[in-house]
Amino acid sequence: MKRIRIPPPLLFIACAALMGCLPPVYVFSVPVWWVFIILLLAAGIAVAGLGQFYRSGTTISPISLEKSSVLVTNGVYAFSRNPMYLSLLLILIAWFLWLGALSAVIGLPLFVLLMNYLQIKPEENMLNNLFGEAYRAYCRKVRRWL
Repeated sequence: MKRIRIPPPLLFIACAALMGCLPPVYVFSVPVWWVFIILLLAAGIAVAGLGQFYRSGTTISPISLEKSSVLVTNGVYAFSRNPMYLSLLLILIAWFLWLGALSAVIGLPLFVLLMNYLQIKPEENMLNNLFGEAYRAYCRKVRRWL
């Protein structure tokens, strides 16, 4: 089966747009500093993940996985196999809190489901083919998201 190639940032934008367009149901508020703390955490994770890829000299493109030359397992990748996607999820969590509407929560599991199905599972298959047992051992030690 041919994989649908939708860049993860587009999935992120689609989920964020859906969250923002839904009519508010059960409105709530949180301190704004919660939102900023989550955004800072997301930014730190994203920068750390990108930095590990650059230092390792491998591709950061989620569309061109076949160009992966190194299995990155250190740094932030010792805690999450997908820290850059985790950072996008954290931004969506911050967006949900900013919107302050329970109806917007639907974008969070939708993003996870779409990412798992359209991006992460095909990535895992490709990385398994490229790196074999080293990748399988890494998967046994480190969780997909967190």
